[in-house]
Amino acid sequence: MLAFLTFKEGLTWDWILIYSGWLIFFHPVLLTYLSNQLCDHFSHLYSQIRPKFWRFALQILLWDSLMILSLICLSGIPLFLQGTLLILGHLIPAYHISQSLKRDFPKAYQEQISFWSIL
Repeated sequence: MLAFLTFKEGLTWDWILIYSGWLIFFHPVLLTYLSNQLCDHFSHLYSQIRPKFWRFALQILLWDSLMILSLICLSGIPLFLQGTLLILGHLIPAYHISQSLKRDFPKAYQEQISFWSIL
């Protein structure tokens, strides 16, 4: 949604505040919920997954904070570049986290899990 707004009408201060609020309040709730669901599903890996998940959650929140600061500092650059930076800012940490989880928990990646069963 934020990328769409960036391309359509520009990223203004009110949208930066809305995005910041979403990151601060919604991301921790979502990460907590997903952590609990994944640990329930992979109960045999519970003791290994939980500490690493919280480390990754903190990394995501750090990346979100850096993205907010970069959007504020780079508000004068073209909208296409702002949107590109916003998308890359989400893809890079997500890719890093998924690769790290695949390396640390290969058994969990071999087991099929439905997206809807987690939710």
